[in-house]
Amino acid sequence: MGYALQLSMNQLLSVIKTLPVNEKSFLKTYIEKDIIEDKKQNNITQLLLSGPTISDEQYLSYQQLRKDFRKWSKKLF
Repeated sequence: MGYALQLSMNQLLSVIKTLPVNEKSFLKTYIEKDIIEDKKQNNITQLLLSGPTISDEQYLSYQQLRKDFRKWSKKLF
């Protein structure tokens, strides 16, 4: 069970300064991993958002091609 605290940045920094060296090191490692995960998530999001898209005209053309292909394939059998 965790607690939610509302601290200002200055209060948070003063708490961090009172931590022992090993806990500061742990905190630093934890924050760096968290930042890397955020960057990975952001990169995936950017990749998906910047990917190729289809215009309305291309979509209508695709639908027409599918319709024509279905007609053609039904004639074969």
